[in-house]
Amino acid sequence: MPAPTVGLNLAPAAPRKQMLRISFRQVSGDPPTLMLASCVRFCPDGTLRGADNCIVARNVEGCWKVGGKLHRELECDGPVRVRVGLSDHGVPLHIGPFAHLHTNAGVLYGDDKCLNIVVPGRQPRRDGECAQLTLIWEGGGRG
Repeated sequence: MPAPTVGLNLAPAAPRKQMLRISFRQVSGDPPTLMLASCVRFCPDGTLRGADNCIVARNVEGCWKVGGKLHRELECDGPVRVRVGLSDHGVPLHIGPFAHLHTNAGVLYGDDKCLNIVVPGRQPRRDGECAQLTLIWEGGGRG
């Protein structure tokens, strides 16, 4: 005779708020530093800021300093839309969404294609480079 089945009264899972998953790859080869955010903004002053404008990282000699450790590059899983500000007064350009973004030598790549966008915050800044770059969660569930 088969064993009786015990019914479990499981409550439905709460909807998970989706966010960008950002991985900072360390210079030393240690495991990456992970961060979740609805958006992050690369600023010309060398800071990386979250949705509430708080500083989450600083550019130090071409690396991102997060939690006291240096990181050479970052990766971001989305879907993520990119907002590019070419000047302080211009209309921003929106591109994407992308399933995956990453940087390599300070240049942004979307879904393994070079976007020819230099990430702000590295000095010196050249004419024509973007002044501000924002990565924005582009997932579903918006009201």
